Amino acid sequence: MKETSILNLTPVKFVIAVGGIYLSYIYFGLIMERLFSFDYSGQNRLKGTYERFSFGFATSLFQNLFCFLLAAGVNRFYYNQKQSKMDIKSELLIASCSFGSVFLASQALAYVPFPVQAIMKSSKIISILIVSFILGAKGQHGKSQYFCGFIITAGIVIFNLSDGKEKKGENSTSIIGLLALLVSLFCDGLLGTTQGEIKKKFNPNQWDQMESLNKWAGIICLTVSISTFQMGGFIKFVLEYPLVIKDLVLLAVLGTFGQVFIFYTIANFSPLILSIVTTTRKFFTVLASILIYNHPVTPMQWFSIGLVFLGVFIEMLSGGKKHGGGAKTDHKPLPTEDMEAKVIIGKDEETTTRRAVPV
Repeated sequence: MKETSILNLTPVKFVIAVGGIYLSYIYFGLIMERLFSFDYSGQNRLKGTYERFSFGFATSLFQNLFCFLLAAGVNRFYYNQKQSKMDIKSELLIASCSFGSVFLASQALAYVPFPVQAIMKSSKIISILIVSFILGAKGQHGKSQYFCGFIITAGIVIFNLSDGKEKKGENSTSIIGLLALLVSLFCDGLLGTTQGEIKKKFNPNQWDQMESLNKWAGIICLTVSISTFQMGGFIKFVLEYPLVIKDLVLLAVLGTFGQVFIFYTIANFSPLILSIVTTTRKFFTVLASILIYNHPVTPMQWFSIGLVFLGVFIEMLSGGKKHGGGAKTDHKPLPTEDMEAKVIIGKDEETTTRRAVPV
């Protein structure tokens, strides 16, 4: 009788998958928040009395570099693939959507508290419904999805309107930050829509997409940072506060490892399992942020947080029931920056299309 490795046991695989995603992305979220609020001078000055990191493009650029190197290595040495199956137009399209989502989500942290950013980026159903409406895709979503979208939207509105008094020096929610997050969510929805078409046309594997996306997104990111003169400010900040490099590299490493665990989960479990893991991860990230960084949260805001995640869970479970929770597909999802795989479910589709979007 052939012995089975302990690593091939389903419970062990589940622990590895859940543990890997939780550790990578909860830590990722906490480091991201620290990046935009910490005093890197090492003097532990009071908030509001020191220069804060505000270069959202840098978080994208470092992660693009690490993810590109990983994907390129897999393609060259494992698949022996040296050229992408996609055309330049398609590569630029998904890279632009990904960059818009990642850059704006990161940049928003210069204007809004992390819990606001995390909660809004958890509401991917809103971006899907909005993009579908704008593109005129009728009949693609059921009543339950619109109901969930309403619950999530109501929770976000209540959270922001019931904003308690912020601690002195702590960044309060601003219109600029909220607009950046709304556009970021729109890019999430557009990314999923365009990726589905690209998969049908070119059928690239996940590493092919990952390499091309991070290559072009990195080039776009570098171009934008130079043309908007942010690169000069970033270099000046790094030279003055070199401690920031450690957190930037740590973010890139965590994001890259997070993708690996997402691939591992997809290979061994159903889309529903992955959706449950990533959804609960976001919830625990928000809780960890509130507890560790001592964010003031009113009772009404706790209620709104519950509304948001109630809507997300209802959508997740209703989607799993519609499609059997374990629908198979020949395609792997495309990881992007924060890069947690989601499940996009169309009412009239016979199969489940899986993708990954940033948080």
